[in-house]
Amino acid sequence: MKKILSLMLISTLISACNANTQSTPNAVGGPQLGSVSNSASPYGGADKSYDTTLPILREQIAPRFQVLKFTDEATGKTLEYNLYTPKNYSPKKSYPLVMFIADASTAGKGTAAPLKQGYGGIIWATDESQAKNPAFVLVPAFSGVAVNDAWQHTDEVDLVIPLIKQLTKTYAIDQNRLYTTGQSMGGMISLYLNSLYPDFFAASMFVGSKWDINSLEPLKNNKFLYVTAAGDKATETAQGVGAILAKANVPYGEVEFSAKLPQTEQDSQVAALLTKGNKANFIRFSKGSVLPTGVDGTKGASEHMYSFDYAYLLTPAREWLFKQRK
Repeated sequence: MKKILSLMLISTLISACNANTQSTPNAVGGPQLGSVSNSASPYGGADKSYDTTLPILREQIAPRFQVLKFTDEATGKTLEYNLYTPKNYSPKKSYPLVMFIADASTAGKGTAAPLKQGYGGIIWATDESQAKNPAFVLVPAFSGVAVNDAWQHTDEVDLVIPLIKQLTKTYAIDQNRLYTTGQSMGGMISLYLNSLYPDFFAASMFVGSKWDINSLEPLKNNKFLYVTAAGDKATETAQGVGAILAKANVPYGEVEFSAKLPQTEQDSQVAALLTKGNKANFIRFSKGSVLPTGVDGTKGASEHMYSFDYAYLLTPAREWLFKQRK
């Protein structure tokens, strides 16, 4: 019963990924565009009590991030964020930067929430990831729900690009290796930023996300991974993007498999997809396969919310991102 109540509360937050209204994206004042999460978890997200690895990893990795605040000189507006700096950082070297933006269930819950809600933020700062790909990891913390189904965004979203530009001036960050990824709200913001600044990021990874399909034409020239659960409405936008690519005669790859497969088998299928060399790739988890035992996929947003962590545990997907350059 506790799990079902939690999912019902979370479902109110993900309407940003489930409506069909379309309009021109525009900024609106104020810190949020929706209700802040009532999730029982202090970090938002779905009930992940079944995952015994996540609590250990997040307590190990999250403290490695600095908690900082960006102030935009032009407007005076601020945005809090978490920043991981590579171990043994040297200003004489050049490092990539990967930005992760979490879903709406973390909004307004403080700077720790987007880091600790799941694997999306911390996975890039693990010893294993940093050993292969030393990188800065940026995890913004939004004070409220930052986008909505009318394709509007708050003022905080407009601070993301200026923040990244400031970081590239402060640290030895390779401007040809800037990456964005996000789940649900975070992926929506990443899609929006790609539509507005199509030449800014070297590559992107959109997870369980949608945006106004009429504004996503620039994606035909971009490098990206689009990961969804087959039972999630975000898959409709992914298919719409596929149609844009097909119309432009841009080849792309796609694969579908069960999230219940052993991690090695999932990784093998993704690796096989990426070896084909397409700059755009779609990955789908078979319908219902992301759901924990006992969770009803027909109620609430469970298919949506439970897909996120499976996406970020796909090692070949993360490594593919780091290989991309402008």
